[in-house]
Amino acid sequence: MNLLKEEALWFIKNFSGQLKTEDTAIICQSWNQLDKYLEHLKEAFSFYSAIHAIAIKTNPHPEVLRYIVSKGFGLEAASMEEVEMAIEAGISTEKLVFDSPVKTRAEIKKCNEKYAGIKLNVNSLEELNRIPDNPNFSLGLRINPMVDAGSPDLYHVSSDESKFGEPISNDQAIISACQQFPITQLHIHSGSALGNLEVATAAIAAVVALANRINVQLELASKDYRIKSIDIGGGLKPEKLGTDLSQMKQYANLLVKNVPDLVNFELVTEFGQWCHFYCGFAFSTVEYVMFRGKKQLAFVHLGADYFMRDAYVKPRGIEFICLDKEGKVNDGEKHTTDIAGPLCFAGDYLVKDIPLSSLSEGDILLMLGTGSNTYGLWSRHCSRTIPKVVGVDFEKLTFTLLSERIKLY
Repeated sequence: MNLLKEEALWFIKNFSGQLKTEDTAIICQSWNQLDKYLEHLKEAFSFYSAIHAIAIKTNPHPEVLRYIVSKGFGLEAASMEEVEMAIEAGISTEKLVFDSPVKTRAEIKKCNEKYAGIKLNVNSLEELNRIPDNPNFSLGLRINPMVDAGSPDLYHVSSDESKFGEPISNDQAIISACQQFPITQLHIHSGSALGNLEVATAAIAAVVALANRINVQLELASKDYRIKSIDIGGGLKPEKLGTDLSQMKQYANLLVKNVPDLVNFELVTEFGQWCHFYCGFAFSTVEYVMFRGKKQLAFVHLGADYFMRDAYVKPRGIEFICLDKEGKVNDGEKHTTDIAGPLCFAGDYLVKDIPLSSLSEGDILLMLGTGSNTYGLWSRHCSRTIPKVVGVDFEKLTFTLLSERIKLY
């Protein structure tokens, strides 16, 4: 049973009376689905002492961040703005990771003075020269494992020319830096949409081995600190959770099997898209429908402004369901269909050449799996208004307006 679909159909039926003329699209957050993914993540890594810092950039809505924090999870910030969003969401600084590759001196100073305990990962050995003496934060160093874990080229961050991290081949320089600066955490992120978990696991094993070497040298040098945390980043593809062994549990099991020393460290994770993808849905009224030859062309009010990654890179598997004006599923005759967005440029298509039922003006197009890298990537192209965002609790049969429509001009 597709619970997200069932939840979305219930919501559309019960929310339709609150739609205004200008509400041509609505963005929805499923609290129940988010609970399921967060708990699955925690269960998968129950073997470890772990902080799960959910990547803010994947879904930065303030109410979503507050909800994640309320459940005891951490947050990962890729900018100072995201650090401040996390603080406003009520995060404990010990559960906040700051990973920006371009931290300014002022930002580092602010973290030291205002956000004691924050986990600040520097991106290079050069950045260490900006770190104050005896910092009030936990200092980490990002390591580039220099592997190919099967990520698409756009998301591959571990090549020898990557802008992210200190190459692991510079191991002697890294060990020397750890004796000079109070580094207590090593950070690794092999890439997004990982296609090879064995390679990703081997990369983590190499970083753990490096941490062990560093700790031996710190002990010999009579330093009073050690590498105590390993931040493994995120990067797993979205998946529907079911009865089969999940990708997330396979990953955790591989770490237990192949990286036995990891249990000696505090574990930090930074999963984002995996947590959020199937926790969101959206719908739009259908504005125009026309045929070009035998192909159905439908125009809707969410396009590359909301689905930037899908329009500019490639569709990620979002499910499209045709509904009539009353919100009932339309299982009529199928046509090869292109779904076009509202923006004024040629690439604004959500998807092309998929079979969909006949659509008419005023029908509803439901989209499932919109929780990640959508609202957080909203484009200013054509300055269109961000729709209302609604939080849905299907177990309690309630929903709450999280934010009104936001004009960008």
